Amino acid sequence: MLKLTGQQVLFWWLLKGASIQAWTRWLVALVMVAIGVMLAVAIHTVNHSALASFGQALDTVNGQASAQLVAPLGDIDDRQIEDWDRRRAALGIHTVSPVLVVRTEQLTVLGLDIFKAAVVSPSLLPFAEGGAGDLFDAKALFLSRAALDVLNVKVGDNIRLRHGLDSVTLRVAGEVPGAASQVIGVMDIGSAQWAFNRLGGVSRLDLRLEDWQSTQGLRDALKAQSEPLQLVATQDRDRRMSLLSRAYRVNLTVLAMVALLTGGFLVSTAVHLSIVRQRAELALLGVLGASESWLRRFVWAQGGLIGALGGALGVGMGLLLAAVLMRIVGGDLGGNYFSGAPAAMVIDWVALFVFAMAAVLMGLASAWLPLSQINWRRPMALLRAGQAETLVLSLPSLKWSLLCTALAIALLMLPPLGGLPWAAYGAIAALLCAGLLAVPWILSKLWGGLSRRVAAVRVPAVVRLAVWRLAQAPSAATPLIAGTVAAFSLTVAMMVMVSSFRTSVSDWLGLVLPADLYTSSHSMVDQPGFDPSVQALVAQVPQVQKVETSRQRNLRLVNDRPEVVLIAKPVNWQDPMQSVALVGLSKLPPADGPKYMVVFGSEAMADLYGWRVGEVASLPLSPQGPSKVWVGGLYRDYGRQHGSVVMSTADYEALTGDRSRSSVSVWLENGADTAQVMTDIQRQVPELTQLKWISANDVRQLSLKIFDRSFAMTYALEAAALFVALFSVAAGVTGQLLLRRREFGLLAHLGLSHQDSLRLVSVEVGLLLAVAVVWASVLGGLMSQILIHKVNPESFHWTMNTHLDVGQWWVISAMLMMLGVLAARWAAGQGLDSKRLAESLRADW
Repeated sequence: MLKLTGQQVLFWWLLKGASIQAWTRWLVALVMVAIGVMLAVAIHTVNHSALASFGQALDTVNGQASAQLVAPLGDIDDRQIEDWDRRRAALGIHTVSPVLVVRTEQLTVLGLDIFKAAVVSPSLLPFAEGGAGDLFDAKALFLSRAALDVLNVKVGDNIRLRHGLDSVTLRVAGEVPGAASQVIGVMDIGSAQWAFNRLGGVSRLDLRLEDWQSTQGLRDALKAQSEPLQLVATQDRDRRMSLLSRAYRVNLTVLAMVALLTGGFLVSTAVHLSIVRQRAELALLGVLGASESWLRRFVWAQGGLIGALGGALGVGMGLLLAAVLMRIVGGDLGGNYFSGAPAAMVIDWVALFVFAMAAVLMGLASAWLPLSQINWRRPMALLRAGQAETLVLSLPSLKWSLLCTALAIALLMLPPLGGLPWAAYGAIAALLCAGLLAVPWILSKLWGGLSRRVAAVRVPAVVRLAVWRLAQAPSAATPLIAGTVAAFSLTVAMMVMVSSFRTSVSDWLGLVLPADLYTSSHSMVDQPGFDPSVQALVAQVPQVQKVETSRQRNLRLVNDRPEVVLIAKPVNWQDPMQSVALVGLSKLPPADGPKYMVVFGSEAMADLYGWRVGEVASLPLSPQGPSKVWVGGLYRDYGRQHGSVVMSTADYEALTGDRSRSSVSVWLENGADTAQVMTDIQRQVPELTQLKWISANDVRQLSLKIFDRSFAMTYALEAAALFVALFSVAAGVTGQLLLRRREFGLLAHLGLSHQDSLRLVSVEVGLLLAVAVVWASVLGGLMSQILIHKVNPESFHWTMNTHLDVGQWWVISAMLMMLGVLAARWAAGQGLDSKRLAESLRADW
C-alpha cells in the first residue's frame, strides 16, 4: 500500500478543503470544460465512425479489387472491355471485372459479370435459391440482408425501383450473403443494362493485379500510354472520402475547442477566487517553511484537477452525445456528405485520450493568471491586512501585446497547411492574447485620464469613488474583466461571421434562383436524363411564361479528390452575370485569338485547381482526351464546396454528345397560382411525373433552415460564452470584495450606507463592463474578419461579404451589461454584510 509523506497528506488535505469550500464554482467550471470536451469527442467519434463505416462499405462493394478504372465523365463504353482483356498480360492485370452502378431512389444496384466477379469481388456473388438459372434471369434481383430489412421484402416478392423518370419491376430471387450489412442489390450486368436502360455502358472496371504488379506501376504504365481512363487506387478512395467532410468536421472541432477555451476562463476564475480565500493559509504555510514551488504546485493542482474531472466527464458525455447524433442526424452531422448511410459507432481511444489531456492542459494553463498575481516571495505581506492591491503583481506590459499582434499578422501571411487554415486559427489565438495583454494598459490610461476629469467636475460621490478606485487599482480590475473580454470577443466574432454568412447565402440564393419553380433528380447526375423536348411541353402549360432546362454531371478531375459538378445551361453571353453569380468581372477570349469554349468556375476551382480568369484550363469532357477551355469568370457557389463548372448547353452537347437534361426551371406569369401550375405540369407532362417540384421561395426557406441547423452549435457557443462572461464577473467581484473588505468597512464606518456600497460596486462593474464590451467588440470584429476572409475561403473555398447585425449586437451588449451589474450586486450583497465589515476593521497588521 502506498504511504504518503506528511507534506503530501497536507497537500491533498488542503486540495480537498479547497474543492469542498468552493464546490459550486468548481462544478460550474468543470461542467463548462466538460462541454468543450464533449463536443470535440462527439464530433470526432461521429465522423470517425462514419468514415470507418463507409470505408467498410466500399471494401465490401469493391471486394478484392486492387484498383478501379473510371471515366472522368459518365460511363465507359462496354466495347472497351475486350480491349482491356487483350492488354491484361502486358499491364500486369489478372482479371478485369466490369461493374454497372445504378442508383435508384430505394437502393444502389450493382450489375456484375458473375464469372469475373467471382475472382475480383467474391463477396458480391449472389445466392440463387431457385438455382443457377436465376442468376441470369432478366428480372432477377438479389438483395443483401440489410436491403431486405430496409425495403421490408422477402425472397420471391416483386419490387418496383424508381430511377430518374423511369421505374422497373424486378423479382427478389435471392440474397447477397457477403454484403449482409450493406443496403445494395446485385444483378447480372446484361440484365441490369437492359432493365435500367443503360445499354452499351458500364460504370467502372474493377481490376485484380498480378502479384508482381503494383498500383503505382500500373499508373505509370497507363500514363505513358496517355490512357484517358483514370486509375483509382484504394488510398485514393480513402483520401477522397476523408476530404468530403474534413473541413466541416475540423471547423466543428475548432468550435468545440473554443468552448473548451471559454471553459478555461471559468477554471481560471474559480482558481483565482480559491487563492483569494486561501491567501492567509498559504501565506502562513510559507512563513512556516513551505517552499515557493510547493505553493505553486498546490495552485497548479487545483486547475489540473478541475481540468481532469471535466475531461473525464466530457469524454463520457461525448460518447453519449455521439450515439444520439448518429441516430438523429447521421454520420455527417447535418453536412449532407454521407446522407442516408447508417454507421455503427467506432471509438478512437487515442483521440479520446488526447481530448482528455487537452482538458488537463487547459486546466493547468488556466491556473497561470491567478498564479502570476501573488508574490510568493513576500509571505508576510500576504498576512498583513489591507494589502489587496499591493499583493497583485503587475501584468505584462504593452510590449507583449504588440508582440502577439505582430505574431498574428505574421501567421496571416502563411498559406494553409494541408488544405486547412491552421495558421489562421493561430492568428486568431494570437490576436486574442494580444487583446487580453493590452487590457491593463488600456485601463490604466483610461481611468487615469477619467479621474482627472472627474476631479474637475461635479459628479455624485459614488461615481467619484468608483473612478478613483479604478484609477488607483487598474491591475486588480484586469482579472475581473479578462474572462469577460475573451468570452464576449469570441461571441462577437462568431456573431459577425454567422450573420455575414447567412446574409451572403440569402443574397446568393436571390441570384441563383431567378425562376419561380424548380425540379431536379439527383439520381440523373450519374445516369441518363430526360429528353430535351420536355422543355417545349412544359412551355405549353397555362400561366408558364418561360422554361429553361439544364444538365448536371459529376466530373472527376483528380483521383483522390471529390468530383466536381459540371452544369450545362443556357448562358447570356452579352451579360454573363445574368446567368452566373460572378465574383468580379468576366473576361471572354479575344476575337482574333485561338477559339476556345468558354466556361465559368466556382471559387473552389481557383483554390483547388489553380483556375484564373482569362486563362486556359483543361477539362476531361471528351472520350478522346482532355479539352482546352477558357475560364471566363469565377462565381460563388455555397452549395458545392469541392468545385463546380458552368458551360453553355450547346458547348456541352458538342463535346459530349449528351442531349439529355436533368433539371427544369420555370418562370410564371404575374399572379399565377403556383400550386395549380405544378399540378398542370404533372398532368400534361407525364414524362416528369416522378420529379418533385418546389417553388423558389420554398427553396430559399429550406436552405436557410438547413443553414440555421448547421450553425446551431455556434449559437449555443455564443450563449455559453455569455454565461462565462457573467460567471467571471460574479466570481471576480466576490474575490475583490474579499480583498477589499477592510476598505468597505472603513467606508461604512465613515457613513457609506449598504445601498451606497451596492451602488459603488455597480458603478465600478458597469464602467468596467462598458470598457470590456467596447474592447471585446473591437477584438471580435477583427477576429471575425479573419474567419470571413481567411478561414472560410481556405476551408470551404468560398468568400462572403461582412455584415454586422447591429440590432443583435446591441441586444447582447445590453444583456451582458445588465446581467453583469445584477450579478455584481448579488455578489456584493452576499459579501458586504455589516458583521464581516466590522470584523475587518479590527485587523491592524
